[in-house]
Amino acid sequence: MMDYSKSAEELLEYLIITERLNGLIQGNVAEIAKGELAVLTYLIEEKNGASAIDISHKFRINTSRVAAILKALMRKELIERKADPRDKRKIQVYFTEKGYDYVQYKRKDILKHITKMLEILGEEDAKEHIRLVKRIVDISSNIECK
Repeated sequence: MMDYSKSAEELLEYLIITERLNGLIQGNVAEIAKGELAVLTYLIEEKNGASAIDISHKFRINTSRVAAILKALMRKELIERKADPRDKRKIQVYFTEKGYDYVQYKRKDILKHITKMLEILGEEDAKEHIRLVKRIVDISSNIECK
């Protein structure tokens, strides 16, 4: 019989190691999920011309975190802010051509690393890994941690 608590401890250890190794895949995936790259991807793929509130709601992050992300993106010239055409008091965020190119570059780089990992795993293990990650995502979306 499986000891799920012991297995959870073992899994946690490996997740921590993965987080420490970070750089190649996990760190970049985190950036796609909630960081600067996520905001740029959102603007490019879903809603160019978003407000800080839109971004805050989309990623479930507070407005001060959004402000920091937007400030960093502005400094790198990856986004620009403009008055909302419908209400000049509001500011909308748009990606720049440089921002678009940056997202494409980063996405290709991340996919290159993931592809290499899947190749090393081999076809059977790669398919199983993807199946399990999908299953974990499905399960996680239905579990409330307290």
